[in-house]
Amino acid sequence: MLRSAFLRQQNVPWHKKFNWYSFALYRYKVYDVIWRISATAGLGACVYLAVAVVQTWNQAVHRTWQHYARKERERAELMDFIRQAREKNILPPSKVAGFE
Repeated sequence: MLRSAFLRQQNVPWHKKFNWYSFALYRYKVYDVIWRISATAGLGACVYLAVAVVQTWNQAVHRTWQHYARKERERAELMDFIRQAREKNILPPSKVAGFE
């Protein structure tokens, strides 16, 4: 009798013997892991992009400030050359009132 029950069990298709409840539990565990990985990746991407935007903005402001500082330094040097040339009478006095 034991042998006949064993043989009958072997002839049953796999989908009849399969534990669908256990499969569903494992499937939901896999879905939870996938969801956690996706959520973490999404948050990580947002943080990365936010940091990249702030760094790019900071570099742009720094570059603009360097350009402004260079122009002001060159303007001051040019004004100093003009003042020295006028003191040595190489250049005529300015026609603009109050202009050095």
